[in-house]
Amino acid sequence: MMSDSLVSLLILALILFFNFYCCAQEKAPVSRLLEMKSAQDNITNQNPAEKIYLQLDKNTYTPGDTLWFKAYLFNGPTLNLSAKSGLMYVSIITDSNVVVKRQRLPVENGLSWGNISLKELPAGTYTLVAYTQWLQNFSQNCFFRKQFIIADDASSGWLSNYTCSSAITDGKELAHVKLILSDAYKTIIAGKPVQLSVMKGKKRLYRENLQTDEKGMIDISFNLPDKPGDIRIIATDAGSNRVNIPLNFNRPQDADVQFMPEGGELVAGLSAHVGFKAIGLDGKGINVLGQVLDHEKKVVANFATQHLGMGSFNLPVVNAGENYTAKITLPGGSIREFPLPDVKNDGIVLNVINIPKEDSVKVLLSATDKIARSGESYFLVGKAREIICYGAMVDFKNGTSISQKINKKLFPSGITHFLLLDKNSKPLNERSIFINRHDNLHLNINADKMAYGLSDSIALHINAKDALGNPLAGNFSIAVTDDAQVHLDSLNNENIATRILLTSELKGFVEQPNYYLTANNTQGKDALDNLLLTQGWVSYNWPDGKDNPGYVAETEMAVKGRVINVFNKPVKQTKVQLFSKSPIVATDMLTDKDGRFAFRNLPLADTPAYFIKTSKNFNVGIVMDDAPPPVLLASAGPTPMPWYVSSDSTLFNSLKNNRMRQNLVDNLPADTKALKEVKITAKKIVKGSQNLNGAGNADLVFDEADMLKASKKSLLNFLEEHVPNLRWATLTKKYSLRFALQDKSLDEVNAISQFVIVRPLVTIPWYLIDNKPMKLIVDGIPFGSIFKITSFDEPNGDDIKNYLESNTAEDVKGIEINSSGKYSGDYFRRYIYPEWKPNLNPLDIAFVEITTRSGKGPAIVHTPGAYLYKPLALSVPARFYRPRYLPNDANKHTPDLRSTIHWEPNITTGTDGKATVSFYAADKPTTYTYILEGTNMDGSVGYTYGKIKVAGNANP
Repeated sequence: MMSDSLVSLLILALILFFNFYCCAQEKAPVSRLLEMKSAQDNITNQNPAEKIYLQLDKNTYTPGDTLWFKAYLFNGPTLNLSAKSGLMYVSIITDSNVVVKRQRLPVENGLSWGNISLKELPAGTYTLVAYTQWLQNFSQNCFFRKQFIIADDASSGWLSNYTCSSAITDGKELAHVKLILSDAYKTIIAGKPVQLSVMKGKKRLYRENLQTDEKGMIDISFNLPDKPGDIRIIATDAGSNRVNIPLNFNRPQDADVQFMPEGGELVAGLSAHVGFKAIGLDGKGINVLGQVLDHEKKVVANFATQHLGMGSFNLPVVNAGENYTAKITLPGGSIREFPLPDVKNDGIVLNVINIPKEDSVKVLLSATDKIARSGESYFLVGKAREIICYGAMVDFKNGTSISQKINKKLFPSGITHFLLLDKNSKPLNERSIFINRHDNLHLNINADKMAYGLSDSIALHINAKDALGNPLAGNFSIAVTDDAQVHLDSLNNENIATRILLTSELKGFVEQPNYYLTANNTQGKDALDNLLLTQGWVSYNWPDGKDNPGYVAETEMAVKGRVINVFNKPVKQTKVQLFSKSPIVATDMLTDKDGRFAFRNLPLADTPAYFIKTSKNFNVGIVMDDAPPPVLLASAGPTPMPWYVSSDSTLFNSLKNNRMRQNLVDNLPADTKALKEVKITAKKIVKGSQNLNGAGNADLVFDEADMLKASKKSLLNFLEEHVPNLRWATLTKKYSLRFALQDKSLDEVNAISQFVIVRPLVTIPWYLIDNKPMKLIVDGIPFGSIFKITSFDEPNGDDIKNYLESNTAEDVKGIEINSSGKYSGDYFRRYIYPEWKPNLNPLDIAFVEITTRSGKGPAIVHTPGAYLYKPLALSVPARFYRPRYLPNDANKHTPDLRSTIHWEPNITTGTDGKATVSFYAADKPTTYTYILEGTNMDGSVGYTYGKIKVAGNANP
């Protein structure tokens, strides 16, 4: 249900809905306005989007860590906790968009929580993505995304820092880079031989064998290319140490400045308010100064960035036919010119003046004479959370401008979109503003002591109130972390309020989002207005023309599907049986009139596997209701620097403590750096494999246990995650000469080769492993031929891709990769040599042997009337470990090295608004940071943070 406050707002909006600014309006347009509001609001209320927010315990992790999270699912229009979805998904993806972890979680009353072990993941930057199946009906911009880092000094013992600059010398741009190397304890690595490379994409700009000086520094210079792009410095030694660092020179040619006139366009004869945004190569805002020049180079406006590369300026009058240019001074003093948008001869300008302390917003509409004389009527609409809260018919019969105040009480807190629509409901102008009703929750935490002793018991008393100071019941989560190991920029990080009210409705990366909601001065409010003037917004509208959802909302964990015949028609009243070995389940039911079945209330299982069978086993099939997972993309924001490029002492402390923790487990001295673990495992055997080298004899072997663990992952996702150096590439001259020819004589080959050198005969997409074309063998049967790509009936790279995407790991018993000469020789002689003789050897091709469950080759056959269903298991959250210490026990325990001191995802305040959280401190003097977030479950959210001091002896 909608919150009382929002219901009252909408009622008030309806009462004030028809405010006519000019002369009497025609009845037909008024009816269309009513119909438009009714239709839009009905669609939004019937198909509401969900907004998701996840609180994590921290943003930086070390090997063996566990990521803890609390999920809040809100109804988009009301911000009540959503009752739409009973299941949600949380995935972890790499910066190259490979899914490495995926969980399905139960959602109850819009809340869920869980944990993900990071034990198997290497160091790097990852993105946590959360969504529901229902939310897949909308844009992926609506999914929740958050970057985090895993740092590990086991694979590379180097930490680094650098400075870089560039200067023009003799007409060429010369880069100057100073690289400083140290170990995890910040000890300078002096006199170390290092191989240094500088790359731009795949092109090498510099390579040299050098040695660090007594300060651990390497100082180099090299020529920079003209075009901007990814430039990286890579340093390695003879061992396993390696750093790969993106260089940001902030060059003038790398900067980008965009101009966005308020309302959408520059219109001749009218004034203009113009927002701008300046960013560097890393995607972050940069400070600039500028002037707007006309075609005579006359200055018509001056401007400067106000916050994080954004600002705005006014043009008193836009001249017809003018080409405006911005002359901009960039960081470092360089000057560049950028064009402003083209001037439109006729049109309407929409301006919205939103003064925070006033109770109304002022909407100004200005039109050119031609538009004003046309007598056309327009719709002015104010939308918040996809609900039309305000609407009116307007025209310019009384002049070329309209001015009206609109009460802010019509709109809830958050982003409001004003739109001017023509008579066909086509948007002409748009403008977003932020309305703050100051109705967020007021959260307060009081500790029972000013400071605590080591291993002391800590109690935090929570007090939750509404905006009027009344106590309220709510649900909250709290994370407590050690400041010595976890760096939290609490002032500017995203939190539940910034996510739900601000960034969830803005496209792209928003830098320091909390600044915009916490800065109470004029500069902060102007910065928020500039953000909304320059940042595109995300639509949570139900997609146009979509009558039925392509993705239904999952309300429960159940095994659902349909029984269909060969004509894809439902088979009703047929018996469907379900069996499971672990746990033991045997049950049956009849399909309904639509051929549907649903087995509910099944016991939880770590690796669920159900055999589903119909009483009819001829000309019938079983189709499960599982929707395919979306193709997820990493965060759209700037890629953070690698973890090893940092001067933040908290990261070093966390790595040190992690090493000590591992050494304590292995009974090693605390300050020892253990060698990378070498695991000796039994040889893997793929049952039924047609491997020419013998089952299990391959460079990489994945057996049935690996396949069962991967479950519903596509074969392509599995290979991308587990096969190093697998990539999708385009084969052109080099490979078309070798692979595009079949059954040709040597003379024909030479003739065609000469032709190909001038004009490539074939360009094809293909998968490569270690830069070798991949040859797919399924149950001993080759999947097409990479030599027959000139024949249109033969599979090509896209066919292989489709095959790997459309079949899952559960369809196969194992996969064997034969890439080295040791294992590819027999494959070459069997599958390649009869087709091709000259200029080719076994080292040129990587053979992938797949063993299916059916054993019948590339066409994986499913038994009619039966289905082996292996759904993604439902994840059950673990309990966060909380040590309990006894008073005055000096030798009570091994060192307490926790970085997350406490995590509690399910805190409920009573009607008095109170709750208490308790836990024990660790054994070192430090300061803790707590972050509390949550909701009253009825449309309001809240966030607070604070510090806890730990000092002195144990239990003073």
